[in-house]
Amino acid sequence: MTPQSITLLAKICLLSFSALPFTNIATAKEITIKTTPATIEDILVNPDIGITDHHSFDIKNDPWWNQPTHPETSVVYFRWYWEELEPQQGQYNFKLIDDTINQAAALGKKTVIRFMTMAGKNEVHYNPSPNAGKKILGIPCWLKTQIDDNTIGEICADDNSYVVDYKSTILKKNLQRFLMAMGKRYNNNPNILRLDVGLVGSWGEWNLATHKEYRTTLGYHGYTDKDLRVYPKMLAKAFPNKTLTMIIGSVDENILGYTTKRNYGWRADCLGDWEPNWNHMENSYPETITHTLGLGNTLNTYPDKKLLSRWKKAPVDFEICYTMEEWATRPNIYTEERVKQTFDGALAMHTSLLNLKSGKIPEKYQPLLNDFLKKVGYRLELNTVKITSDFKAGSSFSINSTWTNTGVAPSYNNYPVVWRLRDHNNNVIAHFETNNDIRRWLPASNLDDISPTYKLKNTFTLPNNITNGNYFLDVALVTPNTHEAVIKLGIEGMKEDKWHQIKSIYLESNH
Repeated sequence: MTPQSITLLAKICLLSFSALPFTNIATAKEITIKTTPATIEDILVNPDIGITDHHSFDIKNDPWWNQPTHPETSVVYFRWYWEELEPQQGQYNFKLIDDTINQAAALGKKTVIRFMTMAGKNEVHYNPSPNAGKKILGIPCWLKTQIDDNTIGEICADDNSYVVDYKSTILKKNLQRFLMAMGKRYNNNPNILRLDVGLVGSWGEWNLATHKEYRTTLGYHGYTDKDLRVYPKMLAKAFPNKTLTMIIGSVDENILGYTTKRNYGWRADCLGDWEPNWNHMENSYPETITHTLGLGNTLNTYPDKKLLSRWKKAPVDFEICYTMEEWATRPNIYTEERVKQTFDGALAMHTSLLNLKSGKIPEKYQPLLNDFLKKVGYRLELNTVKITSDFKAGSSFSINSTWTNTGVAPSYNNYPVVWRLRDHNNNVIAHFETNNDIRRWLPASNLDDISPTYKLKNTFTLPNNITNGNYFLDVALVTPNTHEAVIKLGIEGMKEDKWHQIKSIYLESNH
């Protein structure tokens, strides 16, 4: 071949290769970007956890009846007597419940409900109604006339001395009918967080404290497990899709273990009672928990050996004894050390909700409550994010992230993780959805342990219509089937819409 031919061939080859697209001779290399979000120590008001408003909706900010020291809440707690909700047989006062749930929902809050059958002596109606100011019986007057032969006509004696017989077949038949009517209307209402099984005893607390002078426990007064287990079953039948919680009870009955083995949560009243001689913190709680575990001195026909680990699947709630303002009037008993012990005890039991009865918080207890609020329920932190891509339109986009729950309980509702891309004009370019379930993100089993790490590995495809420029990667935990962010994470970077800005990245178009 002549030198001239070689030169011509070289020019032809050069022209041929230069006409080919660049991507045919070189593939863009993927790179990985890592970031570690900074954690924060703020109190986070999140769905389903924390302090509850008690028969109020926003007591902290109520213009007519405010308690500015009371914490912000995401849950309200209301309890009603049967007679308020079915004043005439078959005629239900749904409006009372509807108005309550809707008013809470308008504030972005869910509702916990208790139905009760027996009132305290001299207790009067507190809800606006034709019966306002009159004494409460608990069960409806029309039912009392069917059960009690001494009641004349349609008028019930207004002396609050009536003690409900929980063995009565008339009572049980009508109560199940009432609960089924409630369940038909509210079982699928997303604004009801859960119900507690307050169907028995004074104020629904499974004792006869208001009507018996000495031993007030149900077992002491002749009630057997067979007599009592029907009541939580009634509520479960009426509300199969709702979480139910059972009160801690006593060593004279065994219903707590019966229910917790069936996926009920549990709750306890009188948290923080340190009265001399006998109290809930040193006597009632330890004795009843030991009994429920099947380790007490009294036979338990329904022991639950796993009671203290049930929090992993079902909630634990508490309500304080008296109010914190009353605690402060007795400084020799309710010392700051004792109050800290109270809050630490609730955290050790993995509590999600605490009812403070919408009272004032004395200044000396406020730091202790603040520490509690930073740990109660779940507290989710995004620890690391690793993004792998060639960062071009239409290409693969992988996000590997690690998370921890530094609270004391899981979320018992799932709020999926969603990522999004946002441009410099704050326009959302794309959402990237995951199929994770945060209900599995457990905290440490003990307060002093390190929280486990949970890994998410997700691969997405970048949109094809990306133009060259800087974009922001955000993350949020959202209401299912939406892109509405609802959970505040324990990290920096939260925007007004509760999405968290994680990283700025540069993306290129394919043109």
